[in-house]
Amino acid sequence: MTTNEQVGIIRSLVSETDFEIIKDQEKLQESHINLKGWRKWLSKLEVPHSEEEPISVLRNPDLQPVKPNMRIWGFWSYFAYWGLPNFAVATFSTGSALLALNLNIQQSIGAIVIANVLIGVFTILNSNPGIKYHIGYTLDQRMIFGIYGSFVGIIFRVGLSVVLYAYMAWLGGLCINMIFSSFSSNYLNLENTFPESVPMARKDLIGFLCFQIVQMPFAFVKPIRVNIPSIVTCFMTLFSVIGLMAYLLSTNGGPGPLYYEKVTLSSNDRSWMWLYAITIWYSGVSPAVANQSDYSRFAKSEKSCYWGLFLGTVLPGTFVSLAGMFCASACQQLYGEPFWTPDQIVDQWLRTNYSSKARAAAFFIGISFTGSQLFLNLTQNGYSCGMDLAGILPKYLNITRGTLFVQLISWVVQPWTFFNTSSSFLNAMSSFGVFTTPIAVINIIEYYIVRRSKITLLDFFTLSEKGAYWYDHGINWRSLVSLLAGVALGIPGLVYQVHVEIQPNAGMLNFYYGYLFFIPLVSGGLYYIFVLLFPVHHEKLRTEDLIDYFDCFSKAELDRMGMLPFTKEEQTFDIIDAHVDGESSEQSGYGHKGKTSVKEGADIIE
Repeated sequence: MTTNEQVGIIRSLVSETDFEIIKDQEKLQESHINLKGWRKWLSKLEVPHSEEEPISVLRNPDLQPVKPNMRIWGFWSYFAYWGLPNFAVATFSTGSALLALNLNIQQSIGAIVIANVLIGVFTILNSNPGIKYHIGYTLDQRMIFGIYGSFVGIIFRVGLSVVLYAYMAWLGGLCINMIFSSFSSNYLNLENTFPESVPMARKDLIGFLCFQIVQMPFAFVKPIRVNIPSIVTCFMTLFSVIGLMAYLLSTNGGPGPLYYEKVTLSSNDRSWMWLYAITIWYSGVSPAVANQSDYSRFAKSEKSCYWGLFLGTVLPGTFVSLAGMFCASACQQLYGEPFWTPDQIVDQWLRTNYSSKARAAAFFIGISFTGSQLFLNLTQNGYSCGMDLAGILPKYLNITRGTLFVQLISWVVQPWTFFNTSSSFLNAMSSFGVFTTPIAVINIIEYYIVRRSKITLLDFFTLSEKGAYWYDHGINWRSLVSLLAGVALGIPGLVYQVHVEIQPNAGMLNFYYGYLFFIPLVSGGLYYIFVLLFPVHHEKLRTEDLIDYFDCFSKAELDRMGMLPFTKEEQTFDIIDAHVDGESSEQSGYGHKGKTSVKEGADIIE
């Protein structure tokens, strides 16, 4: 087939709007060519890219839809990705926060099971843009907030990533100290040489520094490649948790006094504490729920992703938290106080009897929790922040550079103050979902109801006013107002958690206790009303690209979606670029106007 014949088929499929968007993309991609002066030197800082993967102010290789050969995550990869937050120090110790609500162990576990099921369902609903169209969180934000409005959702996620990365790194330092303590009794008993005004011990600083150093080389590893070590560390930590619980329960002769405590709350207060317990549990993983598309785009299939994330959330989340509460209860009876973190338990063992048996246990538990903490921090905070920053400055930041950035800036957060001072950070952690829940809910409504699971990929990378995600001056005010409404109603509860001396408003406090349920009603309901009252009218609403412009779909997907394949020998962009100048198209709407069907075009080109 001649080029002119190919062009004829393509032009009969592609609308004038798509022609304009493609020309705008090419203009953005060529804007760095023939630069002079300081701009020429600035261009040397651009992210590495090839001619097949151009860059622009909206695009770089890490933002493009994932190609079929890179979709290698199966059931165990997603089980591990969602198992990591549960096979971690924070989950092991979460019982301390739930029991502080005056619930007992049985009721805390009940709340956790409900929360895990809700998290699994909520995450699956947020997975599908990544599974079907192989796009990440950044492009999701352009879909729901607009090309420029997307910076709001991205910045929210970047802020949480920086704080949580520092928090998780500090916990990782405590884990790595278990390893060092098993090597040397001198390190175990290392004296603190800092003045009392410094809120940390010398040993804690050493562990934090070493953990940060261990993490840094992984910035150069692609996120898709950490699935195997994540699986390994999940099972290592599982064996450690089983060993901890088995030893403490057998030594103690039972679960200990905390297990038998009775609840003294009234039925009304108990109901709100159940809601709050569910909310606290959800809050810890809420950023990962919102940005699930960042990793669901690596999926081999829908089923492997759905079952992996659901079981990885429900099973480890329930077991590890239960084990943590049983261990703390047994420690209460054995040692006179409940130890809520593995490093506290190991420290007690080593100080009681620095034997080869205790040291071996400390080493294996330390290496297991250090590994899970390492890959948890990388996948859910480090790489995620890199993906988000790539959406802010695509020409100069990719996942590697963004991950390095969050690793370096996490020192500024001073995570040691979260644990060793009167800082209210740990209380405020339960509010993180206030910022991410509206985003996740609006994303679900936009994808399933407004767009009916059909989106165009071409329009994600254009500043053309004819783009499907341009809305009003690049901003979707409907979603922004809905987001701010949900956040605004959750802020008073955050203030009450940070400033406990303030007399809370009962209604606002109860809203905060159950914001997992109430924010979706507020932000989701408001957005749906806006959509009904002020609908978006766009010719490409509820449509898909007619051509696989990014070569990201398999043949089976192309057949199912009725899409023309990407032509490698004569790239579609090049064909259009060579012939669109000076020509006028006979069509003005979107689609082929009955001239050549997509299937017919695909058959002819093949």
